[in-house]
Amino acid sequence: MDSYKNGWLLLCLLALLCGCQNKQKQQKEYDYLIVADIEGCEECQAKLFFQDSVTYKAIDSVANGNGRFSFQGKITQPGFYHIYYFDKVDKTVSGSVQLYLPTDSIHIKATKYNLRTKFYRTPDPGTYLKNTVVFSVAPQQRELEQYLLLRDSLWHQFFTDKALVTAKFTQTFDSGNKALIEQWADSVKSFDYRVSGYWAAAADLFVRQHPASVVSLYAMLDNCNDRPAVERFRRYYQAMPTPLQQSFYGRILDKQLARNENRNQNNQRFIGSYVGRLAGKTPMGKELDVEHLFKRNNLTLVEFWASWCGPCRMEMPKYRRLYQQYNRQGFGMIGVSLDHDYHKWVQAIAEDSLQMPHLSELKGVNGEDIRRFAITGIPANLLVDSTGRIVAVDIPFPKLQRKVQQAL
Repeated sequence: MDSYKNGWLLLCLLALLCGCQNKQKQQKEYDYLIVADIEGCEECQAKLFFQDSVTYKAIDSVANGNGRFSFQGKITQPGFYHIYYFDKVDKTVSGSVQLYLPTDSIHIKATKYNLRTKFYRTPDPGTYLKNTVVFSVAPQQRELEQYLLLRDSLWHQFFTDKALVTAKFTQTFDSGNKALIEQWADSVKSFDYRVSGYWAAAADLFVRQHPASVVSLYAMLDNCNDRPAVERFRRYYQAMPTPLQQSFYGRILDKQLARNENRNQNNQRFIGSYVGRLAGKTPMGKELDVEHLFKRNNLTLVEFWASWCGPCRMEMPKYRRLYQQYNRQGFGMIGVSLDHDYHKWVQAIAEDSLQMPHLSELKGVNGEDIRRFAITGIPANLLVDSTGRIVAVDIPFPKLQRKVQQAL
C-alpha cells in the first residue's frame, strides 16, 4: 500500500512539474516600445491590437496630446500587430499602421496630409507614396512592407482593369446592339467579384519570393478565402520548413486551408458520378443524345452559362477555340444555358460564334440540371469522360487545356 501511495505521489509531482514547465513556456514574454509622432494629431487616441488571423484583440490603448504617443509593455506572442489612431477633435486625422513584434523598438512618423498608412487599399496610388514611415530593425517588418506594397499595387491594377472594362461598356452605348450592351453592363457589375483574385496574386508573388518567411504565412492567411488560390497555398505551405508549418500562424493557416478545402470538396462531390442525360433541349427544340456524344469523345466539357452573364460571354470564346482545335481528336463540348429568353439565348450563340451543341430548359436557375448539379453560380462546368463519368468540376481553363492536351 505504501509503495502504491508513493507511486501515486510521484505521478502527481511529475504532473505538477510538467504543468509548471508548460506554464513557464506559455508565459514567455517579450518587451515592446512603440513611439509615434503624428503631425496634426493634437488630441490623439490610439489602440494597439494583436492579429491572429482575421480577428483582432485589443492589448493596449493611450491618449496623448501634441502629436506624440507611445506604447510600452510585454507581449507573449510574436506576430503581427496593428495600431489605429485618430484625433478626438480633428476627425480627418486618423490612420493605421501594421507592425511585427517583438523588436528592440519601433518609431512611427506620419505627415499631416495623407495620414492613411501607405499600405491602404485605395485606387489612388498617390496616397501610399508618402505619409507614414515605420523605423524598425526587425527583418519581418521589412518583409511585411514588401508584401503590403505588392498588395497595394495589385489593388491599383484592379481599378485600372475595371476602368478599361467600364470604358468598353461605354463604347457600346451607340452601337444599337442591345445584347452587346447588356453583356458589357453585366461585366462591369460582376468585375468586383474578381478583386479577391488580385489580392491573392499579391500573396502568390510574395510567397514565391519568400518561401520560408512568417510573413508568407500572413500573406496567405490574408487571402486564403480566395477559392482558386487554396490549392496553390496548400502547396506553398507544404513546402515550408517544418518549424514554420508548426508555428502559431502555420497552424492557423493549416486549419483555414483545410476549412476551405472542405468547402471546395463539397463542390467536387459529383466526381465519379454519371451524367447519363441532360434535361434541356437544343435551339431546334429537340433532345440531345448526350450519352452518344460522350461515347464519341474522350473528354466532353459541359459548360453552364447564360447570354446575360458577362463573365460567361468573356470566357466562352476560349472554350470555343479549344473545342475547334481538338474536336476531331476527341474533345467535345456542350453549352447548357440558364436563359429564360429563347431569342436572347440563340442571339448570343450567333454573336459569339459558339458552334457546338447547345441545350437549355429556359427556366433560368430553376432548371432541373441546375438543381441536380447544385450550380450556384456561373460560369460553371463538368468535365465528363467517354462513359459519362464526371472527372472534374469547375476546372479552370489553363488546367482544362493541359488536361485535354495530355489526354489527346
